[in-house]
Amino acid sequence: MNLQFLKYFVLLAEYKNFTRAAEKIPVVQSTFSAGIKKLEESLDVNLFHRDKRNVRLSPEGQRLLPLAKKMLAQWHEIENEFADGENRLLRLGLLDNIVIEAVVPMFRNYQEIYGQYQVKMIESTLVELFQKLDQEELDGIFIEKQDIDEEFYASRPAFSERLDIAVSHQNPLAAASSLPLEALEGMPFIERTNCPLFEEVTAQMKAKKIKVNPVFQAQNNDTVTSLVSAGVGVSLAAQTNNMISGIKFIPLSDALFVRELIFVWKKSNKSRALKSFISF
Repeated sequence: MNLQFLKYFVLLAEYKNFTRAAEKIPVVQSTFSAGIKKLEESLDVNLFHRDKRNVRLSPEGQRLLPLAKKMLAQWHEIENEFADGENRLLRLGLLDNIVIEAVVPMFRNYQEIYGQYQVKMIESTLVELFQKLDQEELDGIFIEKQDIDEEFYASRPAFSERLDIAVSHQNPLAAASSLPLEALEGMPFIERTNCPLFEEVTAQMKAKKIKVNPVFQAQNNDTVTSLVSAGVGVSLAAQTNNMISGIKFIPLSDALFVRELIFVWKKSNKSRALKSFISF
């Protein structure tokens, strides 16, 4: 057993999916799965219940999780003893049209294990984020998936954003478990003009001859969620890991609007905090 296997275990407990968890290291799934198996063999227990759709902690896995996090945290405290003050700060950038709530749970889980590192984050445009990355004013950036110069940068998948129908809990549509895009016909609609998928959404509505009733155009995601929660209208918005008070997100049954986000860092950056985040 080694610390890397414990990292695999903590990640799988969080993401409940071998593929997604392996991407966070990143290692190939076969290596990740072998690490989990070796950990289970070392402890002589089954740490997870597995079926075709789900991976969930067994009772033994639930007992191990807080102990594993504690052990990893203790090791990182040892590392911290030999790190200078500058290396204790993780500086991250977030593209300004990404829903920030999507990354907050990631930071919380990271600092639960790597509590010795402080996280500083800014939101900005793509051009400014890359400028700060090149100047090493940022250690890494979350951006939309795209081609990067692999000579200078490295990347890994971060998460994806899927647009669902967002309605207030008082809206009659809130009772549905899924809805077709046509359900928006005639509805008071809050347009997210800063959404990268806006043109794709507009094109599909036009192709399906769906006419909504635009009542507000918003660039800020907080404005959209506030208006939806207040019952001013409905929208197509990205659901985050956190519940948003007063809002029900309903998956589309006949359309899929998804964008993939990646984490990018400069290969020459030697920050210990960055190294810890990449391995998280």
